[in-house]
Amino acid sequence: MRNNLAHKITFSKPPLRLFTDPKIPQALAWDRRDMTRRMLFVLSLICERPVSVHIEFVDELRMGALNWQFRAQDKPTDVLSFPPHHGFESEQSGVPRGAKSLSNLGELAICVEVCSLQSKRHRCALAHEVERMMVHGLVHLKGFDHERSQAALAVMTTLEKGIRSQLLKQFGEPDFCREVSRRKTVPKPGGRR
Repeated sequence: MRNNLAHKITFSKPPLRLFTDPKIPQALAWDRRDMTRRMLFVLSLICERPVSVHIEFVDELRMGALNWQFRAQDKPTDVLSFPPHHGFESEQSGVPRGAKSLSNLGELAICVEVCSLQSKRHRCALAHEVERMMVHGLVHLKGFDHERSQAALAVMTTLEKGIRSQLLKQFGEPDFCREVSRRKTVPKPGGRR
């Protein structure tokens, strides 16, 4: 495994609640250290030089606005990738010791609410779906685009499957985001409400 310490990844504060069920908001528990470790491993697989990436967690409203602004699609999506601004060469603050320069790979916007709905459809854990979207977004930041052609889709799909396979082999199933069980309070028989 390549040295993960050369890369830098930052995350905004992940959501602590999901509102996909309007009646009962779902509480979430995050392990940011594990999420960081897994994404640094991905960067070590796909990047030859030290890079920095920021991942921003956004709600459905914000993601819908971003999707409209940048893709002219009037709905929220799961992940959007934003390469660095033209002319931005390197980030000087927070450069790890021993790294000569740290290139800005870009930013990802992740909508956990959309990921939650997709995880139910795919019958997988929320962490699995969020990780799948992070990998997808990072591959986009490396210049791959599945919308170019069927061949590009096949290459990108194969690359993502390979990355997820290596993640599984190295760390096991993703578990950095868990839905905290919902507890309905049931009154005891004969007790007060």
